[in-house]
Amino acid sequence: MYAVNEGVEWITLTNGAVWQVYHITGGLPVVIDLVLEVDLLGDEPPAHKVSQLFFLSRESLKKRQIDELWKARRATSPASLAQVLVSDPVAEAIRKELWRQTGHRVDTAEIVRLVSDTLLRPSGLQGSA
Repeated sequence: MYAVNEGVEWITLTNGAVWQVYHITGGLPVVIDLVLEVDLLGDEPPAHKVSQLFFLSRESLKKRQIDELWKARRATSPASLAQVLVSDPVAEAIRKELWRQTGHRVDTAEIVRLVSDTLLRPSGLQGSA
């Protein structure tokens, strides 16, 4: 919470082997997103580890490339995708396609309920991206 109060936007944690980078978005509630995790002792190829750690380099930080990485990861997170899947435009498109394929009319609210209850994990609609 001290970091949030001081306006810190990024936090890097490491034990030397595992590097984690978090983005902090202030507000109520405070949103903490894990943006990057690199396990130097893990099974990934060294080139992958280097490409991920590049985001912590001076050159990358000057270009704010880690911000773009965070935006991309947040936009494609399970929570963000779940929100899109239960949005009105998507439910309406599903309703129309179901009518076209089956001739059966389904209410959009029922489609949202069915998608939420049968296709998404309960954690998919909760929390932040």
